[in-house]
Amino acid sequence: MNKIASLFQFLFRIRNWLFILPLLVAGLVAYFTSRLPKTYEANSTIYTGLASSPSLDASVVTNWFTTNSSFDNIINLVHARSTLEAVSLKLFAQALIKGNPKEDNIYMLASNYNELRSIVPEDVMRLVDTTSIENTYQRFVNYKKEGKNNFIYGLLNWFHPYYSIDALNKIKVNRLGSSDMIEIKYSCDDPGIVHQTLRFLIQEIDNEYTKLQLGSSNDVVQYFENQLVDIRKQLNTMEDSLMDYSMASNVINYEEQTKRLTEVKRDLDANYETTYMDNYTSGHMVKQLEQQMKDRSTLMTENKNFLQQIEIISLISRKIAEIETTMTPSDKTAGMLLKYKDLLQKAQTKLQDITGNISTIKTSKEGLALQDMVDEWLSEELKYERTTAELKVLNRRMQDIDKEFARFTPIGPSLKKQEREITVTENTYQTILGHLAQAKLQQKNIEMKSTTISVVTEPIYPLAAVGSKRKLIVLVSYIACLIFIIGCFLLVELLDKTLRDKNRATYLTKAEVIGAYPGIPKFKYRGYAMETNRLATAHICNRLMPHFNPNGTTYVHVVSSDSSEGKSHVTAQMKVYWEEMGFTVAFISHNSDFNCKSKKYLLAKSLDDINPYKSEATPNIILTEFPALSLNAIPKTLLQSADVILYLVKATRAWRDRDKIFFDLICSQAAPVPVCLCLNNASRLAVEDFTGLLPPYTKQRAWSYKLLQLELTSEKNVNLEKK
Repeated sequence: MNKIASLFQFLFRIRNWLFILPLLVAGLVAYFTSRLPKTYEANSTIYTGLASSPSLDASVVTNWFTTNSSFDNIINLVHARSTLEAVSLKLFAQALIKGNPKEDNIYMLASNYNELRSIVPEDVMRLVDTTSIENTYQRFVNYKKEGKNNFIYGLLNWFHPYYSIDALNKIKVNRLGSSDMIEIKYSCDDPGIVHQTLRFLIQEIDNEYTKLQLGSSNDVVQYFENQLVDIRKQLNTMEDSLMDYSMASNVINYEEQTKRLTEVKRDLDANYETTYMDNYTSGHMVKQLEQQMKDRSTLMTENKNFLQQIEIISLISRKIAEIETTMTPSDKTAGMLLKYKDLLQKAQTKLQDITGNISTIKTSKEGLALQDMVDEWLSEELKYERTTAELKVLNRRMQDIDKEFARFTPIGPSLKKQEREITVTENTYQTILGHLAQAKLQQKNIEMKSTTISVVTEPIYPLAAVGSKRKLIVLVSYIACLIFIIGCFLLVELLDKTLRDKNRATYLTKAEVIGAYPGIPKFKYRGYAMETNRLATAHICNRLMPHFNPNGTTYVHVVSSDSSEGKSHVTAQMKVYWEEMGFTVAFISHNSDFNCKSKKYLLAKSLDDINPYKSEATPNIILTEFPALSLNAIPKTLLQSADVILYLVKATRAWRDRDKIFFDLICSQAAPVPVCLCLNNASRLAVEDFTGLLPPYTKQRAWSYKLLQLELTSEKNVNLEKK
């Protein structure tokens, strides 16, 4: 509540500034805006179809984020520098071609044309093609690129009211709710330029938006088409390389050929094994038959030897028999007998061997006829020769098969590698083909959406000027001035350290403020000066009464930080007031009653040491005015001899750092004597914070006082004692 009251007091204090200066500013603005140029406005509505246009892909769901971004793109495209430059140069070219210096037309006012014609140099006029705006526009574009010091470049970047980028940036573009509509507004002081500007702007938006939308899509389609051509060439090269390699390797179908070659090798191995077994068997049989045939001839020889050996044995036996028969006991016969017996023994042994050989030969092929044996031997011999020849052929064939396997072994991985690369390339080709189809579908969608941009409301030529904003300008200037004044004074209020009133003094000094004396009154209040001073004095004296000594003399010391704070005036008023109440008051001043620079003063132990009236009757109150603390010190004993100390300070000055030092020093030295702060030379509002409403008591002042005190719902004051 105190903050609100302080705010009201702050506004009341600067009420004259708040009333006079904003009105003065508003009046000046009203005067200078009395001749504002007329403003003409035109608008156009464009249907974009971004949210509701059909799509070729039924599975696509509307993405509202993308849709909003598309709307932002169109709005930003309107304010793009390239768009505004194109509109400006086309508008400028049309003005130079179709403007009329004598009368207004639908393109621009005659006065504006004459003004424009007066600033256009001759080298620019030579670029104008009166038969074609487009040719003139292209010439202007090329001329602008020549350097930044030419007229066209300056026209775009200066502050021309119609053709500069800054002027065209005032075009307003906004989306109508959540619809597919976009509204474009533009206003200036020439109705023809307003109309033509919107017309050129709509054409440029249509062209640029279609170019931007289809530009990226065309680039994507072109990219995929180029990639498709490159991969097709790469694929053809790989396929041709595979075909050449297959022809060079005599490979038609590697899988079937290797399968067939494996089958041939398997059959060849089986045939080789069979032939080898037959050859081995035939060779073995031939050897056996030849051995048997040889044994047959040996049997015949052995039979002959057997017969011969039998004859020998018979002969020897006869000889032995003859010897034994004719034997005489002579040594010679006995020797012959022993010799024949020995020969007989050998013959018998040889006969046994022959018998054994015959027996062995007979047991092996005893029953086989010699003719059959010869036939069989011939058959096996033929078979052996045939299989031997077949083995030679099979060996050569197996060597050929092994060479074929050696040839096919590296061909397989190479073919697999090339086929794998071809497969990867084909997959890439199919993928890019799918992306190309998707890109073309997207391109068609964009074409459909781009073609849906159409003008719903054509810009019309404005015939009447729009209402002036003069009243709004005046009101804004008044409010702005009001806010500026409040802000400035509020800034001063926050930074200012002037004591001024009770609340600020309490906040700055952190001390109790018991009252305030008014300063020199204004002329209209001079007749009430005595009454005002009396009320202020009465309030201060009454606030000091609780500190009076009822059993003796009351000592009231008046001190200040600086001289000329009004101590003499305040003490004189207090003395008069207390004397009117019947008190005897003694007034002691440093100016006349004691020397503040003397040793006696500085070493005084009590007030009696400097009191010139101590021999007289003891007064009820002794008012003592001490010198300024900035010039002289006050003995501690004198401060402590007081019942209350009144610290007087002007309300019109700041509470400086040294004031705080002096005040804290007085409080510390005088303790426990209370030190009360009193404002002097204060405003009537500051005094009324203590005394209440001061005279004169008019209704206007009473109402102002109630307002400042936030007495908003009080009733009329009624004397209840009379009822």
